[in-house]
Amino acid sequence: MDTLRGWVYIVRDIGKLKFVLVRIFPENRVVQTVFKEGETEKSSMKLVESLYPETLLELKGEWRSSEKAPGGREFVVKEASMISPSKPLPIDISGKTPVEYANRIKYRWLDVRRPEVSAVLRLKSIILKAARDYLLSEGFVETTYPVIISTASEGGAELFPVVYFDKEAFLAQSGQLYKQALVPSLGKVFSISASFRAEKSRTRKHLTEFWQIDVEAGFVTERDLMDIEFGIYRSVTEELNKYPELFEILGREPPEIPRTYEDITYDEALEILRGDGVDIAWGDDFGAPEERKLCSHFDTPFFIRRFPLEQSPFYAKVVREDPKYSYKMDFMAPGENGMELSSGGLREENPEMLRKRMKELGLKPESFEWYVEMFEYGFPPHGGFGIGIERLTTVMLGLEKVTDATAFPRTPDILYP
Repeated sequence: MDTLRGWVYIVRDIGKLKFVLVRIFPENRVVQTVFKEGETEKSSMKLVESLYPETLLELKGEWRSSEKAPGGREFVVKEASMISPSKPLPIDISGKTPVEYANRIKYRWLDVRRPEVSAVLRLKSIILKAARDYLLSEGFVETTYPVIISTASEGGAELFPVVYFDKEAFLAQSGQLYKQALVPSLGKVFSISASFRAEKSRTRKHLTEFWQIDVEAGFVTERDLMDIEFGIYRSVTEELNKYPELFEILGREPPEIPRTYEDITYDEALEILRGDGVDIAWGDDFGAPEERKLCSHFDTPFFIRRFPLEQSPFYAKVVREDPKYSYKMDFMAPGENGMELSSGGLREENPEMLRKRMKELGLKPESFEWYVEMFEYGFPPHGGFGIGIERLTTVMLGLEKVTDATAFPRTPDILYP
């Protein structure tokens, strides 16, 4: 006999036949099991009458073809035993009864058992593997960066302070300064790590704790960086297309595999928006409405590059022939529900220019002493980017918002569980 272990999902009792849909371990895939009078032992038939959803069972029996069952077959139970009982559920995770988002979050530890959430998390794992494999194949070295830092990576006040013995410390906004420091040693580096921003943004693309594929490399051009980012994007889509059964659970098709990408300048993006009737001045940043309008003009991933210097972080390299611009670039997902996936560009390696930029942005160069000093020791030209993993997952899987792309989201309103 075959053996299944899984959780009761839905029970349909029609007398001599009892159909129990079970989420089997470890795939969390729903299968149909059948308890038949005359084939299933009497104690097992009796057991079905007292089952709550999420009771964990061990079932022994055999697979049989069935046109009406999910996947074209069902498991006929000979013997059933209870591994772990369940109390009545505080929320319905079968999809039969709608559950408010606040209650889904309150009982997120239970909500993650839903096949749809499980499929998202499995596909997210596939996204991470595809990105990692691509970067390793391109000669990048995987490393790690500190999460507890002594000064802001990105500047500004969007920092979470932490108690660190008798010193002032913060949760890292990104691994920016540290990945740059590793370029002279390792040449091309990446990390998949957490970042923290104390932004009170309540949008479909913001989290206060999010994960990034953080990449940095020496002797790269703008084109090199765009090729690397697109390489990650394309590799991810190719890998996801190998798992149509997981997308079927979500009721969606796998993402289209793009052949190429496009790139426009910030000034060209302004022209597109103004053509759509958007009142936007040179130097303005793109908010969510502007991003959506821009993305709707493209059916393939695209980059926006050469941003105004005033919009750029202090470490962004200044365009020497036209210093009102920097080499900052954003990578955008296309379509009506597209969004910014990453920000990056070429970095400034001139220590005096870095000090000047810090002062212009109201930062204190002495707070970044080690960082600025490292550029006085033969530092190579370099560049990089950070791709938001939850944003990439949201786009690839067609999700509504980034909170759906993580097991336990953190926002200004969500800290539990």
